[in-house]
Amino acid sequence: MRKYFRDHWTGQLGFGLTIFVNLLCVSFVAASLAIEDWSFWAANLGVATMSLLLVWQIVGGLRCAANLQRLQGDAWGIYLALIVSTGLMGFQILDVVATRYFIEPRAKTIFGDDDFSVKLKGDTIYLGGEVNYLMYHALLIILSEHKNVKTISLESHGGIVFAGRTIGKLIEENEFETQVTTYCYSVCTLVFAAGEKRTLKDDAEVGFHGYSYDIPSRYQTVDPIEEQEKDQVYLTGRGIDAVFLKHAFSIDAKTLWKPTRAKLYDAGFITEP
Repeated sequence: MRKYFRDHWTGQLGFGLTIFVNLLCVSFVAASLAIEDWSFWAANLGVATMSLLLVWQIVGGLRCAANLQRLQGDAWGIYLALIVSTGLMGFQILDVVATRYFIEPRAKTIFGDDDFSVKLKGDTIYLGGEVNYLMYHALLIILSEHKNVKTISLESHGGIVFAGRTIGKLIEENEFETQVTTYCYSVCTLVFAAGEKRTLKDDAEVGFHGYSYDIPSRYQTVDPIEEQEKDQVYLTGRGIDAVFLKHAFSIDAKTLWKPTRAKLYDAGFITEP
């Protein structure tokens, strides 16, 4: 195998092997790999390997073409294969690099846009802004296209309780980990609690308060206290201390209670101190 790679590098392999195997076949196989869905380190290794292969293809192809020109005076087939090979490999490398490190997926939903964001970076999905059903739909789209997700990172002031429950159920069913790097208030805490492993980054804040019906222009169809009690039962089932929850939900809806990291850990709300 080492001799084969060396012979292509020096342009010693024949016309057929160079074009159909080393250039076209290798490029088509590499371009068909879904490297953008691989884990972070596997994707890095894939991009590095493809970059080395592309250099190997180009150098060997050009040297083979030069040898053919000396012997036959015609090497257009090699040059055409090089163009195809470089295009396939180059676009695959650029696509992976752009997808994994630069392009942040827009929150496209069947309903339109709203004050929220859903971004995929590596194996982590970042949920930001208002917790609502549009966020849930955008999250579903990303999860349907990427199977390597492990963590949901949250940054939100809150949102709709029912949407928070729906997103939380999705997180719980997939056994995702949840994390907060900055802040997670109100309904966001319900989403966070759905994580299999729940962590806070340095100086991150979590804020609680009781529920309220804050749409005065609409007829009230739900009882905030009843909904609050439902979530207290759910959160207790997630291993969170009942006394802690009772105090959290007793806070006036217009304010926030931000317990310390130690208190959150003692209550079982976060799984690491």
